[in-house]
Amino acid sequence: MGLRLNRATCGLKRMVLAAAAGLCVLGATAAQAETFMRGVTVSCYRWGPGEWDTPAMQHTLDELGGLGVDAVAIHPYARIRSNGTVDYRPGPVTPATLKPLGWAHQRGMATLLKPHLAYWGSGFAWRGDITFKKDADWQRFFAGYRDFIVGQARLAQQSQAAWFAVGTELAGTLKHEAWWRDVIAQVRAVYGGKLTYAANWDETDKVGFWDALDAVGVQAYYPVARGLMPSDEQLRAGWARRLDELDRMAARFGKPVLLTELGYAVSEAAALRPWEDAVVGDAQRGADLKLRATRIALEAVTDRPSIAGVFLWKWFPGDREHGDEFVLQYPAMKKLIHAAWSQP
Repeated sequence: MGLRLNRATCGLKRMVLAAAAGLCVLGATAAQAETFMRGVTVSCYRWGPGEWDTPAMQHTLDELGGLGVDAVAIHPYARIRSNGTVDYRPGPVTPATLKPLGWAHQRGMATLLKPHLAYWGSGFAWRGDITFKKDADWQRFFAGYRDFIVGQARLAQQSQAAWFAVGTELAGTLKHEAWWRDVIAQVRAVYGGKLTYAANWDETDKVGFWDALDAVGVQAYYPVARGLMPSDEQLRAGWARRLDELDRMAARFGKPVLLTELGYAVSEAAALRPWEDAVVGDAQRGADLKLRATRIALEAVTDRPSIAGVFLWKWFPGDREHGDEFVLQYPAMKKLIHAAWSQP
C-alpha cells in the first residue's frame, strides 16, 4: 500500500476519478513524485544547536526509521523585527543544520529544510501577520530575508537535502510577488533540489508563484469537523472534502501537493481548530481524538496520487520533558505511526 503505483497506472486512475468528478487533471501525472514521503518534523526547544547536532538526534533518527519514517524535516530560525530586520546567527546554527541532514541522508531518509521566522517579541501575532507600512521596511525585510534564505539553501545543497522551503506561513508578504520570484531565482542559483513554499492551509490561493516551485506546500491544519469530538466517519468525510480540494489544486498548477505540516494537539477541539495548542475539554478525550484524527489523516493522505508526502508535527530529540500538546513521541502515537508506515 505504501508504494506508489507506476506512472501509467496512476495516470489512468486519475483520469477515471477526474472523469467521474467532472475534473481535468492536466499535468499532475508528470509532476507527481514517484515515492510518497512518510515524514516527521524534528523540532527543537530553542534555536536548534542544543538538539539537532547531538547524539540524541542520531538516536531519534534511528527510532523514527524503525517506525517506518523515511523523511525528516528541520526548521532553523531567523528572528523578525517590527521594522523588517531579519536577524540570524549563522555561526552556531550552521552545524546544527548540516549534521542532522547529513545523518538522515546516511540513513537513506529524504530531508526537507524548512526555515522559519521567529516572531516572538516582534509585535506580530504570528508569521501570517508579518507586514509593513513603510517601503523602507519592506525593502529591509526582503533584503534580509533573501540573505537568510539563500544562505539556508546553500546548506541544503551542501547536505544534499531533497527539498527546501523558500518560506513558511508568510501570507502578509505574498502581495510582493516580484520580490518573492527574485528570492526563488537566487535560491535556484545555489540549490539543485526541489523547492516548495509552506503555505498555511487558508492562504494557498494567495500564492502567485506556484509555477516557479516544484510542489504546492501546505501547512495542513484543515478543520475537518464541525464540532468537538467528531466520529471517525465525520473525520473521514472531512478529509475527503479537503483532499478533493487538493486534487483540484494539483490539477490547476500541474504540481504535486506536499503537506509540509500535519498534526493535532491533545484537545477535544483538535479536528475543529487543529492549529490551536490549547487543551479544550477533557484531556483524556482529547488524547483519544488526537490519535484517531492522526490515524484517519494518514489513511486519507497516504494513498492520494496528488499528495507527494506528509510531515507530521512534531518530534523532539531525546527524552527531555516538554509541555507541547503537539508532541508525537509517546507509546500510543509511536504504535500508530508504526502501524501506518512500517510496511514497505
